[in-house]
Amino acid sequence: MAVLSYLHNATIPMDADSIFDHLKLEHEAADRATVYRILEAFSQKGLVKRLEFGEGKYRYELSGDDHHHLICESCGAIEDISDCNIAYLEKDIKNKKKFLVKRHSLEFYGQCRDCRS
Repeated sequence: MAVLSYLHNATIPMDADSIFDHLKLEHEAADRATVYRILEAFSQKGLVKRLEFGEGKYRYELSGDDHHHLICESCGAIEDISDCNIAYLEKDIKNKKKFLVKRHSLEFYGQCRDCRS
């Protein structure tokens, strides 16, 4: 429950080590391996999404609303973006290609405003 609570309050997808560090600060009894097992189980059950942003690690966020991410390649900042018109694209794929999209992943990589200044 502590892992779900932490992910619920997180503003960006979190990696397992950050979750473990938070649990440790909150005096929750869990070792690193347990956190990985919990995240894997939650991912398999569809409670959390496992994301990979090319960092050599997975990040996790609660499943729910469909949104995508802006990832700054300079500072590593991550920002949610939810105003993509992906629903239209999925419908177009279904109509034109006769392919039913079950899930998708979309991330945008570049530089944030602060790094471009």
